[in-house]
Amino acid sequence: MAEQRVLAVKDLPNGAKKTIKLSADSGALHSAKDETEILLVNHDGTVLALQAKCPHAGAPLEKGAICNGHLVCPWHMGTFALPGGQLLEPPPFEGLKTYRVRISDEDIFVDSDPIAPARPEKKLNDTRTFVLIGSGAAGTMAAVTLRQEGFTGRIVSIDPVTDEPVDRTQLSKMALAGKVPIDKVAVQLPEDMEIERITAAVIRLSAARKEVELSDGQKISFDAALLATGGTPKRLTVPGVEAAYTIRHTNDLKMLLEAADKAQAAVIVGTSFIGLEAAAALRQKGLRVTVVGPEQVPFAKKFGEPVAKALKAFHESKGTQFHLGVDIIDLGDHGVQIQSKTSPQNTGVVPADLVVLGVGVSPELNFAHDLEVAEKGGIAVGPDLRAADGVWVAGDIASVDGTRIEHWRLAEQHGKLAAQQMLGSNKNYEGVPFFWTFHYDKRIGYLGHAIVWDEIIYDGSVEALTFIAYYMKDSKVAAVLSCGRDTDTATLAEIMKSRPTLAAAQRSIAA
Repeated sequence: MAEQRVLAVKDLPNGAKKTIKLSADSGALHSAKDETEILLVNHDGTVLALQAKCPHAGAPLEKGAICNGHLVCPWHMGTFALPGGQLLEPPPFEGLKTYRVRISDEDIFVDSDPIAPARPEKKLNDTRTFVLIGSGAAGTMAAVTLRQEGFTGRIVSIDPVTDEPVDRTQLSKMALAGKVPIDKVAVQLPEDMEIERITAAVIRLSAARKEVELSDGQKISFDAALLATGGTPKRLTVPGVEAAYTIRHTNDLKMLLEAADKAQAAVIVGTSFIGLEAAAALRQKGLRVTVVGPEQVPFAKKFGEPVAKALKAFHESKGTQFHLGVDIIDLGDHGVQIQSKTSPQNTGVVPADLVVLGVGVSPELNFAHDLEVAEKGGIAVGPDLRAADGVWVAGDIASVDGTRIEHWRLAEQHGKLAAQQMLGSNKNYEGVPFFWTFHYDKRIGYLGHAIVWDEIIYDGSVEALTFIAYYMKDSKVAAVLSCGRDTDTATLAEIMKSRPTLAAAQRSIAA
């Protein structure tokens, strides 16, 4: 036991959070970098001591939010229960370390040794086989959840790509810009996971027979299966497209980085999040960058024109050029040939020695199966993610009540829920979808899902990219977009679960 006095009780009023540092070798409080950072929280009159940084990416939890008895990470909305720090929502794989607290003579004392976390009882002699098809975000989170929930049976992870799992969100953001080495985007699984990995593609899945057939000739029978094959980058049907780069796996990024080191001018085809993130990353590497695409303003249909125009202007301020409202008709050796959508006689060539496609992804379902295909693609499932008896679907390929959302964190949310379902839970998906996109030093977060809206209410300066936008539908907040308002967004991550009114959402932030 290494108990230390850290603070006076009066300096931590109810609802307050404060990061302190504990010395590992004495009872004194220090500020050296090698000391243990701990977050003190006064939660309803009880002082808690928790791990100060999110286990996922090291975000400072002091800048997060406490709402509904939960602590929410300000960067990626990882959510933890209070007082115990248990993981409720990804991206983290694990909950927060907690520390013993003692109050004496109006002072707060904290033990620097973390409390051993409670573990579920393992069910030994479990002979079941669970198959996870796809080892991306959903499949990986499912595997981790199964083991953490005490499953001791056989877990078989099947994927034709050898470099999975990776933090795919890093590829077009930090890794392409050179701020994170490629070997650091690999996802580090908890120790002793005991997962059987098979590098092969599925060529047939039979829910009726509970069997998968693999490209290497194997046939595996299962008691439960999760189908989470993700997406495949779309490629245009124009001449020269085979020379263009896409970003999906680390090998894609390695080839793109090699080409970028030799290039001077790049064209980004498409105004997707991947496309604009790649534009920012390549500009930071010193390339001349031009974005071309059919939309008049990037993201206008998704976010509305004020935000879309502000984001475009921000990219232009960094030197990116745009040719929008055009069709791409050829990807030649010397550039990209474009044609005006409104005046087809107007054509031109945008010079480039590097072309990156950012035109979206398609559900990866290139195998035989007996599951119901949704009208707009993907596999049809309900809120329980069940596609058939013993088969669940998650991530990019899951069409939940007709809605399919392609984002890494939602895939993790699906994977966690599917694993719990496989173990007998009857929970439905009730989380709030969240994704983030990163452009230079601007992180933009989007909570909820609004295909259409009645109006957008803005709080802050859209032009300065410091704002919250509320997308209103039927007098309720259907979605929230924010930039530069991390703590407020973390608060809204909890509030959005109840589909609040605008007044309720704004009150939660004010509180």
